[in-house]
Amino acid sequence: MSTVIQFGRRRRRAPRFAGLALFALMLGGLALFQAWQSRAVVAPPTPALLAVEAIDGDTLRAEGQRIRLAGIDAPELAQTCRDAQGQAWSCGTAARAHLAALVAQGSVICTKRGEDRYGRMLVTCSATGVADVAEAMVRDGHALNYGRYTSDYAGAEREARAARRGLWRGTFDNPEDWRRARPR
Repeated sequence: MSTVIQFGRRRRRAPRFAGLALFALMLGGLALFQAWQSRAVVAPPTPALLAVEAIDGDTLRAEGQRIRLAGIDAPELAQTCRDAQGQAWSCGTAARAHLAALVAQGSVICTKRGEDRYGRMLVTCSATGVADVAEAMVRDGHALNYGRYTSDYAGAEREARAARRGLWRGTFDNPEDWRRARPR
């Protein structure tokens, strides 16, 4: 019951357990491959406690790095909107002030979700008393659900619109359209 392996012209008899050894070697290789493959799996994001400052209505600076709140789009700093009476107001500055107030409420914890095309880290953050800072920005009418990328905050946007909060108290250009209309 031994296996015959041919090498050139000579015939050698394989050891009695060569098939078993080959099978064990294949299993070992499979185990090594699975171990190598499992190290490529990204571990769940780890939240980090951060000291932050608001740069604009959807961007924070933490430890010298710009981080962007995932799933929302807020007016740019220079952007103006119109209230119900048609009066201009600085909605971009108001959005930054509102974000600054939310993160000033206490400890800020952010979880990385990815990166945007500009290399900024995309995050979801909470602060003392605020479960999701981005959701609060949308619910309070200072940012929009970034519908091109997500619908996570669509309900909060509907609520802000119905209550005529923030941007919804008058008229405004979608921040994305406003940026597109201005050359950089």
